[in-house]
Amino acid sequence: MPAQPMPEPADLKSAIRALAASLGFARVGFTGAEAVEHAPALQGWLQQGRHGTMDWLERTPEWRMDIRSRYGWARSFVMLLVPYAAELPERLPKGSALKHIARYARGEDYHERSRPALKALEDGILALGGPGTRALWYQDTGPFLERPLAARAGLGWVGKNTMLIDPATGSFSLLALVLTSLPLEPDTPGVDHCGTCTRCLEACPTQAFPKAFELDARRCISYLTIEHAGAIDPALRPGMGSWVFGCDICNEVCPWNSKAPRGQAEPGEELAGLTLARLLAARPEHLAKRIAGTPLERAGEARLRRNAAIVAGNLRDDALLPSLEQSGAHEDATVREAVYWALLRYGTPGAKAALARAQRHEVDDSLREMVISALQSWRA
Repeated sequence: MPAQPMPEPADLKSAIRALAASLGFARVGFTGAEAVEHAPALQGWLQQGRHGTMDWLERTPEWRMDIRSRYGWARSFVMLLVPYAAELPERLPKGSALKHIARYARGEDYHERSRPALKALEDGILALGGPGTRALWYQDTGPFLERPLAARAGLGWVGKNTMLIDPATGSFSLLALVLTSLPLEPDTPGVDHCGTCTRCLEACPTQAFPKAFELDARRCISYLTIEHAGAIDPALRPGMGSWVFGCDICNEVCPWNSKAPRGQAEPGEELAGLTLARLLAARPEHLAKRIAGTPLERAGEARLRRNAAIVAGNLRDDALLPSLEQSGAHEDATVREAVYWALLRYGTPGAKAALARAQRHEVDDSLREMVISALQSWRA
């Protein structure tokens, strides 16, 4: 039986669009696999160290610049956009920390949620293309500059806050892609509609944008609370406000997000019941249970406690003092340092008493000296 001829590229695009829509992807766009125009800017960004401790970005940058240097068969990108819920649930348990968590992370890990649909789309593209067709799906895990690629595929434009902005739904969205050997006609690239607006740049409390369209990750609250290991620069801590995981500020102030989907997050009982007190003082296995299957697992227990301690120091809520003091017994010196910093921020008699008790048990010389110095200055 003779092989069936491969469909025309236009027919392939229509079939892929229809399949992507049936699998739940809000939008799909197409662009070629040639080198990304943003590549020289990436090189400069890395040379300036603005990626912080995200060392994996330094590895094989040539792949990010031109994926054909890794996959010689690559011809096209199928870029995918999935908006996520922009609202908190109407009812939350008392004291829920959900409002202190970035919107995309208020539920099941999107990697797991998207995996079946992405695999089904990859399989569908392979079937549509026929023998010899290649396709690979990725979401945040491959060497790709997803936002510039999505903009080139017509899904929006990269705004001044470096987020992809879809004119139909705003910037509360996730990106994914399928790389394929099929030669698919590129869509018209998105057009910048930021205009003279600078709300996102002005709203950033840690001044993470040196200028429009540039991000210094080392100052970004999302980077600091999720990716950064070790102590956070004390000068940046007040700007972290009440964020324990991620940040939505530059998205929240963007006028284009008036069009964001109004759906509510579905956090699940365990995550919805997570409070700042529990983040600080819950047994490790109990905290692990509450964040299981959510993006918060990426930060891990120690970083979440560090972040919660900083938030407590910013909020200065007396109700958090017992949990904060309990977290001061953590085995990780970075967590203990954040707790001591927070107690110093309180500056109340209760906080001073907690710090005095901590000083008797602190085994790290530099931290103990810090606590003693603070106590002595208070007595003076």
